[in-house]
Amino acid sequence: MSPTPRAVEEAGMAALAASRNPAVVDGRDFFAPSDRVRALFATLVGSNQPEHVSLAPAASYAISTAARNIPVGNGERMVVLDEQFPSNMYAWRRLAAERSAELVVVRRGDASWTEAVLNAMAPGTRLVAVPQVHWTDGSLIDLVEIGHLARERRAWFVVDATQSLGAMPLDVATAEPDLVVAAGYKWLLGPYSTALAWWSERMLHGVPLEENWINRRGSEDFARLVDYEDAYAEGAIRYDVGERSNFLLLPMVEAALQLVSAWTPAAIQAYCAALVREPLAELGARGFRVDAAAERASHLFGIRLPGGLEPERARQALLQAGVHVSVRGSAIRVAPHLYNTPRDLDALVDVLVGLSPS
Repeated sequence: MSPTPRAVEEAGMAALAASRNPAVVDGRDFFAPSDRVRALFATLVGSNQPEHVSLAPAASYAISTAARNIPVGNGERMVVLDEQFPSNMYAWRRLAAERSAELVVVRRGDASWTEAVLNAMAPGTRLVAVPQVHWTDGSLIDLVEIGHLARERRAWFVVDATQSLGAMPLDVATAEPDLVVAAGYKWLLGPYSTALAWWSERMLHGVPLEENWINRRGSEDFARLVDYEDAYAEGAIRYDVGERSNFLLLPMVEAALQLVSAWTPAAIQAYCAALVREPLAELGARGFRVDAAAERASHLFGIRLPGGLEPERARQALLQAGVHVSVRGSAIRVAPHLYNTPRDLDALVDVLVGLSPS
């Protein structure tokens, strides 16, 4: 979970203050902020089509929507990653059970994640659902290569970019996914209970997860809302969560996207790469294992410990020194950002080297 930037906090406080008087809210306020957020998110993923963006309360919401609309048949193959975040797993497990499809859980083994996924995408693959980086250790998945094979296989391609979008570039024009979704509270620097999703052209004509008033055609005309409309709004708006015009959270989302867009994910990734280069080299020389820079992200990576040093013991020692990390699987997961300095990385290295049995 990211710290709340000052600009995002100020947007939230201003929105809370404005809520004292709902009389100042008019019909346009249900639509214009959402449209601005769509435009910002579309640009962030390399699209000039904001109408391809939907608003959700969580990544799982958009993924469940996709699972409702992707045609998977009996015996067809669905490819997912071992130990990937549950929100990009449970919907596919249910779909596989309902359709008698084959759910293939890819394990990395000695290959890269990308190689392992490509090897699993045999003829008959109908879906591949992966992240951009593995959430346990930041190891990279090449979306362009997987997207290319997905198109050859005529498979649907779903990306949960929660662990990367905002801190690492992602371009839908080159990867050509059918869905990219990211929760707002991680690298997008926004509030909890928000998420944004970009949908491909062939996904824009499906059925939403819920039926609400604002995802219908003509919902801008409040006087005619009781003239019930069966047709959905054009584009991905049909997939919006009910009460998507959240007057407290949406201004924070907009401020966060403006901030990330100004900094740029490429610059954030470059800063983190420079920040961690020497500390990780030192840890490698001391018996700790970290993937090579070309195989992992720089804003999120796993440190595997020498024999005899338990990850939880290392996390507790780091916590006592004021260094906050996570334990994910067999790795200590570290997540630096622009607010970190070389001194922070020195503290990380000092604690871990001090614990090392060698």
